[in-house]
Amino acid sequence: MSDLTHLQSIRQEMPATTSHHYLNTGTFGPLPSCVVQAIQEHMQDEWQNGRLGAATFEAMVKIYANARSRVARLLNADVDEIALTDSTGDGLNSISYGIQWHEGDEVITTNHEHISLLAPLYQLRDRYGIVIKIADIGPSAERPVHKGIADLVTPRTRLISISHVTWTTGAVLNISEVGHMGREWGIPVLIDGAQSAGGTPVDVRALGVDFYAIPMQKWLCGPDGTGALYVRKEALGYVSPTYVGYWSIMHEEDMEWKLLDNARCFEEGGRQTAAIAGQAAALKWLEETVGYQWLFERIKSLSTYTYNILQTVPGLIMLTPGQGESGLVAFKLEGRDEAEVVRYLRDKHNIYIRNIPTMKSLRVSTGFYNTEEEIDKLVAALKEM
Repeated sequence: MSDLTHLQSIRQEMPATTSHHYLNTGTFGPLPSCVVQAIQEHMQDEWQNGRLGAATFEAMVKIYANARSRVARLLNADVDEIALTDSTGDGLNSISYGIQWHEGDEVITTNHEHISLLAPLYQLRDRYGIVIKIADIGPSAERPVHKGIADLVTPRTRLISISHVTWTTGAVLNISEVGHMGREWGIPVLIDGAQSAGGTPVDVRALGVDFYAIPMQKWLCGPDGTGALYVRKEALGYVSPTYVGYWSIMHEEDMEWKLLDNARCFEEGGRQTAAIAGQAAALKWLEETVGYQWLFERIKSLSTYTYNILQTVPGLIMLTPGQGESGLVAFKLEGRDEAEVVRYLRDKHNIYIRNIPTMKSLRVSTGFYNTEEEIDKLVAALKEM
């Protein structure tokens, strides 16, 4: 099958990509048909047959296990190292609160983090008196993150919490250097994978990190309210779950209370099983129909194309370092209000990108389903302004 034929078949499965110029995957990815079908089929079955008896419970367990195993393959992890979550923020909170903090303990992050990562750290600062240290990696995240963090490490450092790909500029941080530094110094490393999972290859073993939180609704094109958390087996000793429930514990005869000795100890209770079925369906489609290797190469190629052609726009200031290989390209337009530009593109040209208020910038995020022609139309519209 040619790349063009493959791309056309993919776009047919994602109607939103043909009704709009959809250049905002970094916020929400378009849903493929298989996700909607999986959710509808599960809800239809529950509506018709009820939620009764052992068969219903066994089906639920199977759906959960399927989703975990597909996340494990995506991240190159063992299935016992995967917990299902509601979102990236859910996973980040689970680990951030899982450490036994004391006043004066320190956490290191960077100046390019999303509020989903920062919010639990702020709350821990206010509640327990921890110290948040900010590694300055430059206005565009162009500086080496390893050095920025190493300069801040002290004997009181209890956690390093940073993104793999920055949401602000699309910079790909050298996480493997940070991961291996953390191992050497005995400091756990927690990664926000919101802009990396599904957009660029992620191998948690090679990265050497301890925890990696991901969502489904962005690059993985899954349903809202689904995500996952990687917990390295050997890192379980760093944390303990804050919330626990039925799925967190061992169910053995004559055992009153014992947490599971794997990542599932962070799964406190039941979830919307239809959404989990949609999560598994999205991952199956990406893995078996779209193909991860093709997907990652396509995103990288489109993003580099976007990075290069955007620089032909008069008055454009590129913020993304490198060649824009992550799928996210950020820039500013001299003399233009960024929110006004977003509205103009949406209302006049049916082109959807987003602005980053804290940076007063604009961000394009290309998915594997996009075309070069859509990027050309974006550039033409910007030049028209």
